Amino acid sequence: MGLDIYSGTLIRYYSRNWLTSVQQWGIDNGFDVRMVRAAGDSEPAPVEEITQGVTGWKQQVLEIFKPSLTKPVLWNEDNDITPYYTDKPDWCAYQALLAYACSHITGQALPPVIPKDYDFWKSEMYQAYRSSNSAALTLFECEWWLPVADEFMWNGVLPTGHKRVIGTVGMLADELEQINNIQWQADEQTILGWTETEGYPDDGYYKNGKVEMGEVHKEYDTLSLAKFAFSIMWKAVKHSRQYGTLIILDY
Repeated sequence: MGLDIYSGTLIRYYSRNWLTSVQQWGIDNGFDVRMVRAAGDSEPAPVEEITQGVTGWKQQVLEIFKPSLTKPVLWNEDNDITPYYTDKPDWCAYQALLAYACSHITGQALPPVIPKDYDFWKSEMYQAYRSSNSAALTLFECEWWLPVADEFMWNGVLPTGHKRVIGTVGMLADELEQINNIQWQADEQTILGWTETEGYPDDGYYKNGKVEMGEVHKEYDTLSLAKFAFSIMWKAVKHSRQYGTLIILDY
């Protein structure tokens, strides 16, 4: 399964009133792209039912954490008004970002290249992080971040009833700042440009209405992938803060 980053309302997300970057590319170029997700491909519930469930869940979450909130909460929920942002780091780039952060936490060397089937979770670096006394990062623990400026994460329950570790966008934003300050110290304009200048090498080319395959790469530059994924996460946080939207790892 591939990995997309989604920053938008939960009602829009559950009703599938959004398109991944690959789907958008397919529409623009005349290709039919069908997405298959780990959770299955059943039809979404009616929007009214989704709206009721999401609204109730949102109210419960905010009520639980109301005593701990020190900053105003901007959290929009609708199906077709609040815009969404999405892009596709895929798992390899996302894990390259985790490896970059982890290498500085554990003091281990970052591998200069990683294979296409890289599994960060099985790496010695990650095991060293797990056994250290370092503070847990939402990047390592969470798949959901709520549009809350205060910084915390907790073991929660999603509207679907699934148990997940959930973080806040405020905490994720702080982590990204810390990662940037480790070594890059890049300004925002540079960071936003990394989705164009960094990332995966091309395996194929779209030319004259069809895809032509070139060299199929089996390994990637770790640092370039880390910057690529970092830029996507930075844009998601920027979008979330502007529009009051969740950030979700979609796969």
